[in-house]
Amino acid sequence: MTYQEFKENVTTVIQNRLGSNVKVTIQEIIKNNDTHYDGLTILSNQLNISPTIYLNFYFKQYLKGRSLEEICHDILSVYEENKPSGNIDISFFTNYEQVKKRIVFKLINYEQNKNLLQKIPHIKILDLAIIFNCLVDADETGNATILIYNQHLSLWNITKDDLYHLAMKNTPALLAYELRDMSDVLIELMAGVPCDSMKEEFEYMVPMYVLSNKSKLNGSGCIFYHNLLHNLCEKLECDLYILPSSIHEVILIPAYDHDSYDELTSMVKEVNSTQLSKEEILSDHVYFYSRETGQISM
Repeated sequence: MTYQEFKENVTTVIQNRLGSNVKVTIQEIIKNNDTHYDGLTILSNQLNISPTIYLNFYFKQYLKGRSLEEICHDILSVYEENKPSGNIDISFFTNYEQVKKRIVFKLINYEQNKNLLQKIPHIKILDLAIIFNCLVDADETGNATILIYNQHLSLWNITKDDLYHLAMKNTPALLAYELRDMSDVLIELMAGVPCDSMKEEFEYMVPMYVLSNKSKLNGSGCIFYHNLLHNLCEKLECDLYILPSSIHEVILIPAYDHDSYDELTSMVKEVNSTQLSKEEILSDHVYFYSRETGQISM
């Protein structure tokens, strides 16, 4: 079965099982770094939103021998677990006075998203781009956002600079940062290993810190939160290296050794090529934050 046939068969099976009260469709979704997915949605007559279930992953399972029956059962289970309880009123999105309190920013790679960046307001910084979302909802399971396009600026009669200033104010308040010592993160990941023995090992490590927001989603932009890096530098009394471990978080390392840039860059590139999916990659470059100038550079 080809991928096209797989998509058609899944759509037919799901539609037949749920009946005429729902509409099952597949649309191409373009995500970060120009990554393309096929998203299946099941839209009820009573609801205006639906979870999106990506079929690319399921087709890989099919090629490995999983039956179409099992896959469709799994898709229906995912839908039932994530089915919204009611409609979302997005009429507020046309009202700038309601929207402006929810405008937030996130970081993406500039070169890898050039097609998207032609359509949306953005600000280029180094090899990155700051883009803007409207935060509809946020909880421990994730953030619901609406991407802001160029036409929204005309609708609201505002400029890109207006967006930027709002986002810089709103994002730290709505998506608070979380700065954790790497040793604490590793202890969590290695549950079951005696803490005392691990702490002894960590005493010989160069201090490292993991920076993200509390939801750990698209948290790399925390590096631009006002005074966050400055305050850490003052505490450590040194400059910082910023390792873009993904779009979700960065790793901060005291820049005691200014000769380690090449080694750190090689490490970031290796992690990007072997450990991350394409859509999670932020950059192959390591950044430097100067305590003296308060600026981030490459």
